[in-house]
Amino acid sequence: MKELTVPATLEKLEAVQAFIEAELEANDCPMKVMMQISIAVEEIYVNIAHYAYHPEIGEATVRCQVGGDPLQVTIQFLD
Repeated sequence: MKELTVPATLEKLEAVQAFIEAELEANDCPMKVMMQISIAVEEIYVNIAHYAYHPEIGEATVRCQVGGDPLQVTIQFLD
């Protein structure tokens, strides 16, 4: 499982989405599924950035595992 750790700020949303997108693309995930996952990732990460450490800034770790036949995606958020 690959992971990315970033400061839990809204400015890091793009990096989190790029990380997930790269993992999905590397495993030929269908575009429709990628878009659905992207929306879910955005919702979860924005909630972490807004509420997990407010008013301080902590770290958020995102883990992603993609593979299998049929394709399976596991994404974990740790704050």
